Amino acid sequence: MITMTENLSMKELLEQQEQEFNSVKVGEIIAGKITKIANDEVVLELNYGFDGIIPIKELNLPKGKHTDEVYNVGDEVSAVITKVHHKDGTIQLSKLKLDEKSDLAELEKAYKEHRIITVNIEKNIERGVFATYNSQSLFIPISQLNTKFINDTKPYVGRNLEVYIKEMDMKKNRLVATHRDVLQERLDKEREERRVRIQAEKEAQRVQAKADRDAHRAQVKAEKESLFNSLEVGQKRDGKVTKLMPYGAFIDIGGIEGLVHLNNLSWERVESVESILQEGQEIQVYVLDIDTDNKKFALALKDINNDPWELVKEDVQLDDIITGTIVRTIEKGAFVKVRDGVEAFLPISELSEERVSRVTNVVNVDDEVNVMVIEFKPRNKRMVVSIKEATREPEEDISEFLEVEDSLGTLGELFKEKFKGLGK
Repeated sequence: MITMTENLSMKELLEQQEQEFNSVKVGEIIAGKITKIANDEVVLELNYGFDGIIPIKELNLPKGKHTDEVYNVGDEVSAVITKVHHKDGTIQLSKLKLDEKSDLAELEKAYKEHRIITVNIEKNIERGVFATYNSQSLFIPISQLNTKFINDTKPYVGRNLEVYIKEMDMKKNRLVATHRDVLQERLDKEREERRVRIQAEKEAQRVQAKADRDAHRAQVKAEKESLFNSLEVGQKRDGKVTKLMPYGAFIDIGGIEGLVHLNNLSWERVESVESILQEGQEIQVYVLDIDTDNKKFALALKDINNDPWELVKEDVQLDDIITGTIVRTIEKGAFVKVRDGVEAFLPISELSEERVSRVTNVVNVDDEVNVMVIEFKPRNKRMVVSIKEATREPEEDISEFLEVEDSLGTLGELFKEKFKGLGK
């Protein structure tokens, strides 16, 4: 049987417990020991004699880890109170919010102190990468990833980077970091240390270094001059494309550079340098021209020793009828590919005996045509052809009849001879 005093003590205990429960406020930090680990939550025993519940999504578990891999029954855990359930006497907690608050405080301190922190890159986009510092997310723009220009952020995913907090505005939920400043700071430090070290070197070492540099420059210059002096027009040289320009490409042939003009890339028409060459490409070129006064030289990618115009003049003569393919049309005519590297011009006036108002009414690109060569100047790389002349009917040869008429004489002479003596 329970006495009055015992009943009063129990009542006082319950009232005290109720007061303590009512004093619990959302947002407070509280600690407790784990009494149960379930699939979707962890249960804590709190100092108030009530249970604290942390849903699994509020545990802030490391990626890929399960609850029982991180926590054990009996572990003490601190968390933030997020909700108080008076009905069943439980308190809902969040370790994630506590971690976020703690991590944010660390970031604020790092920002104010300009201190380096380490973050992990989790995701990339075209304009930069998203990184995490424990529970906090940061953004690193592509311009802040390296001191050098980069155009691909994907290789950074999964890496740990040392960064400074560059911008922090929690009202706008904006955390921006920079890896570039860390790299630049170290580069600057290395440069300064190197500068101090160089200044500390003895005068004799500096003089020797200068002498070595001068000697090297002289050697390189001599090698370049020797290479330049060894050039001969028509030579074939190995080279490497160093730079592409709209008008041609610069080629390094072993320490000196020459220009391959657009017109000397191929015997055939070239629309752009990029359609033929790429920077870094290794090629063979021909020495086309040498300017000894200005120490410059021109190169050709096309085989200058096998000019297709020189070859075609052995097979084609004036008035020949040849077969070609229409490769281009313009208002005044069309261009006919006769051989690789040889194009002839077909004027609109030579398309037909009849008047032609538009070239494409008669011929189009890829048409195969028979044409007569009406003008041929291989030295000037000029050939004019005609469909009209190629299709013209040959004139009938009546010379034999003219010869017979001349031998017989006039009709009067013939009859005079025939009737001679009839009047006698």
